[in-house]
Amino acid sequence: MKKKLLIVLLVLIAVVTIGIYYMISPSGDIDQYTEYYTDDTSLPTKGKIKVTFFGVSTLLFDDGETQLLIDGFFTRPPFLKLLTSEIYTDSTLIDDLISQFRMDRVKGIFPTHSHYDHAFDVAYTTKKMNATLFGSVSTMNIGRGGGVKEEQLHLTRPYEEISLGKFIVQIIPSKHSEPNSLKDSGLIIKEPKPQPAKMTDYPEGGSFDFLIKHNGHQVYIKPSPNYIEGALDTTRADVCFLGIGTIGTKEPAWQNKYYEQTIGKLKPKLLVPLHWDDFTKPINQHLDMLPRFVAKTPKDFDFIIQKTSADKIDFKILQAYKSIMLF
Repeated sequence: MKKKLLIVLLVLIAVVTIGIYYMISPSGDIDQYTEYYTDDTSLPTKGKIKVTFFGVSTLLFDDGETQLLIDGFFTRPPFLKLLTSEIYTDSTLIDDLISQFRMDRVKGIFPTHSHYDHAFDVAYTTKKMNATLFGSVSTMNIGRGGGVKEEQLHLTRPYEEISLGKFIVQIIPSKHSEPNSLKDSGLIIKEPKPQPAKMTDYPEGGSFDFLIKHNGHQVYIKPSPNYIEGALDTTRADVCFLGIGTIGTKEPAWQNKYYEQTIGKLKPKLLVPLHWDDFTKPINQHLDMLPRFVAKTPKDFDFIIQKTSADKIDFKILQAYKSIMLF
């Protein structure tokens, strides 16, 4: 009898393990889209901007003189650790990346909102890069919790324009994707937040897009796949970095509205997708799609590719540590 019970228990464990593995496995194979991959290893020359991708919506902008960092999330704690313990910034990893990618001219760090997969590492990166951290009350308190000096903290205002070198960054109020699995949209970090901390200690805290202006060109950064109807009616951009994660789980009417209210308004010549990768895995020079239990990432890509192709908009994918030269 005991032997039978043991066998049943082992079978149940195996079934549960296989089920969990299936749910957290990639929702598709990103390498089926290799024809859209791009990478430019050259240095930016006069008037050009090199943008390097580090997963989720972490982007390094470099015009050869000044660098900007959007988000700055590198640590990417594993799934089990997120669920079971406190997490902390991997300073050794970040030091190596700063050296490898010569992030020695970063003047501003701009988290798009305060969830851990966007703002978790910003205190350390701000100090290490001797930069200024721009963002919401929540982001300011993440910085304070990590020991960032007050003179390196800049609380942003809606539509404020910030000049750094030849870059002008405009702060555009935005809206987080729905449903928000943490159910914390609008919640604010009201006091300094030190590490280690739990994933849930990083509520959304208000979301932003960024319109980056440079030598007569405009780049729009929209990491969260959602929209405010009419907000971009008078805005145009040459390039859009667009969050696409989970749009494949929505109804076609919503998908079309999202595209209409973003790309349909901005009318870019180039679109680069953001927030499609599993950020519970290390970068390791190759990003996997979001897991099955949260997304249908191939549908995200197929929808955007079909729409941009019809509108004759160039579509490019950046893998980990890869770059694209703009203008």
